[in-house]
Amino acid sequence: MSKLSYVKYSAVGFVLILLILHYLDPSINPNWQPISEYALGTFGRLMNFAFIFLGMSFAFLGVSIFQKFPKIGAKIGALLLIIASIGNFIAGVFNTDPIATSPDNMSMSGVIHSVAASMLGLMIVSTIFITILYYTQNALKPYKRSMLIITVLLWGSELILVGAMGYYLSATNGMISEETPIGWYGRVVVLLSAVWCYMCASSIQQSESSTRT
Repeated sequence: MSKLSYVKYSAVGFVLILLILHYLDPSINPNWQPISEYALGTFGRLMNFAFIFLGMSFAFLGVSIFQKFPKIGAKIGALLLIIASIGNFIAGVFNTDPIATSPDNMSMSGVIHSVAASMLGLMIVSTIFITILYYTQNALKPYKRSMLIITVLLWGSELILVGAMGYYLSATNGMISEETPIGWYGRVVVLLSAVWCYMCASSIQQSESSTRT
């Protein structure tokens, strides 16, 4: 099985586990609690595996792009993906603290998880470098429109999340609570990240297939 196939299977695995957890653990309110909180519940191991699956999707895609495309922009995007994958692997090993934990009382595991989870931003930045490939590589040009759309959606969701966090958290001194309904915004961002990886891997596979025929 090729690395690009692993990208797709890992992305699907992440999405499926996350969707299942919403039904298995109703104690988590997705309106305001982040997905990391699932790791603290009865089915916490599933959330750990979900982070690792997403990390695998980033890593296999990053390695594939680094090997297949010589342009410096592609190399930068690939390296950012690989670094972001490390963040997901770490987040899958070190659990977050309960969301109501104050910064002064966070455990070492919680601090490490928070730093690792923030590395998702590198994946989002990588999409710019990689999407440019679809406008410079002839084999990828047939897929440039769909990749541009998913990239715009991902960036739009990230900007909305940042704006919502700035708006709601300013009123709660940076503490996430029921008064900060940002949970769904974060879920949309991370789900679109998985979809982006799936679409990127699929389009590269299709372009390689059409080139061989």
